[in-house]
Amino acid sequence: MNNKTEQLQGKPIVFYDGTCGFCQASVQLVLKHNKGRNLNFAALQSGVLENLVPLSQRPDPLPDSVVFYEQGRLFTESDAVLRIARHLNFPFPVLYYFRFIPLSFRNFLYRFIARHRYKIAGQTEACMLPSPEERARFVA
Repeated sequence: MNNKTEQLQGKPIVFYDGTCGFCQASVQLVLKHNKGRNLNFAALQSGVLENLVPLSQRPDPLPDSVVFYEQGRLFTESDAVLRIARHLNFPFPVLYYFRFIPLSFRNFLYRFIARHRYKIAGQTEACMLPSPEERARFVA
């Protein structure tokens, strides 16, 4: 494990599909509403997740839309979204209470949206250009 990877161990990181317009818009929303500025970001295509998380702890196959790394654990699908919401300003943390809805139903809705995300917001070849302040929160 290199020095940069060690520095990332304790940081919450939102991994997103860097070619998905919907995912990029979601990152913009999170940047805007994460006033604590404690969330970091990396495209799934960046290789950061592979360097940070041992193969034995990664889901197979790795989701292609959003993965959230927090306190040494990976969260996927609706769990990832709800955990990210906890880091945002009101009213977003209220969404965390949706964790009491059965996981199978939450993930069904999540997968439906994920499956249609390119239709919703398109696909891009390049990521958005963050401001210099926002750029510091991108780890790759």
